[in-house]
Amino acid sequence: MEIPEGHWGIYTDKKNMPLERFDPFRTIINEFGTKVGHITQFSPLRGNRPFEHVKSDESEETITSPPTDSFCKIVQGDFDAIIITKQDEVGENPFSTTPSKGSVKNYESISIVNLFTPMARVLYEHTQKTSMEALQDRSVGIGLVHLLTNHYDTLSEAPVNEVYSLLRTTQLAHKRSIEALKERYNKEQLTTLHFFNIGEEAGASICHLHSQTYIYANNIGHGWTSLGFLSVPEFHKNIMKDEDYCLACNIAKNRNDVKDPIGQELLIEERIIYENGAWFVFAAFSPERDGQIRLIPKKHTSKFTELSNDQLENLADALVKANIALDEFIKIAPPNMHLLKDRNILIRQENEGYNSGMHLLIDIISIQRIGGAEIMETYRIATMFPENTAKIMRQSLIDKGLISES
Repeated sequence: MEIPEGHWGIYTDKKNMPLERFDPFRTIINEFGTKVGHITQFSPLRGNRPFEHVKSDESEETITSPPTDSFCKIVQGDFDAIIITKQDEVGENPFSTTPSKGSVKNYESISIVNLFTPMARVLYEHTQKTSMEALQDRSVGIGLVHLLTNHYDTLSEAPVNEVYSLLRTTQLAHKRSIEALKERYNKEQLTTLHFFNIGEEAGASICHLHSQTYIYANNIGHGWTSLGFLSVPEFHKNIMKDEDYCLACNIAKNRNDVKDPIGQELLIEERIIYENGAWFVFAAFSPERDGQIRLIPKKHTSKFTELSNDQLENLADALVKANIALDEFIKIAPPNMHLLKDRNILIRQENEGYNSGMHLLIDIISIQRIGGAEIMETYRIATMFPENTAKIMRQSLIDKGLISES
């Protein structure tokens, strides 16, 4: 079949590849020679994505996609796809250029190459190992989509065992893609962005439950947000004069009386919504949006690819309960919060080839109307203390019989 330029990240001409630019008024080069600032990636192909949503009254508390959306058609074998993993099975090579049709209804979960991937995955003129210098300011890497073959629109309605399957196939796809990129470009450092967009206002062009991963091979640098997460562990170690110090690990061990290295009492017990054997689910101490939930693994883990099967199984449970708790909170939240049912789930992790000591975090952040001050700065004016948010969310899980009162 003839593949349109850019589909599945396949390009015949380097000039057509997605382009990256840094804002010159807020970009620096740090001591490691890495650009840090605001990054804009230009990918005209992304404008061709289908938007498949069921039109509904704005007052409805639902997120809905058609039962015949594009992902359903891939599952049924009606649409072409490049399938990287099928549950725990290996599929196509991450650099495959041969999409095909075939039913995968017998699998619970799959990972596919993003049809409208925002980076160049394959260049016909660079089929062998390629120097990054030859690609300059172009976006190079692998874009993935991970989905359940059964049709759900949100994590709240998906069975835990199927979410576990989704996490496992995602992890396998990550490992295969990272290995392929390292080999092709002779690189150890890669940037991985892994997230869920749930709902149209959160950026989902198709509301069928799925997550996405962007794995960049070129040294595009970091935004300020990533730099913060990667830099804080070393700062904490210096402040505490302890090379083994980790704030998240300290929370797991000493939850009753924890201060962070800058002296804040973190009120751990008051902010816990739920916990299981491997994860804490908190109301965020300094929320970016009202109702923000943060998940932290109890065992020190830096990357999603390093999570054990037990951690993944417990994460599936924690994600489902956390999203149900957020659903219930949004239903009763004051109207002046302007909280939407749509949300982003962000897996904040250490980049491949780094050694920052970062402890993996997962943030669940609702879409909420914000003002100019909050756009100008990494800043938020919240209307409810997270201790109160946690109390409401915890009680909602008790009321639904999902957790006990003890």
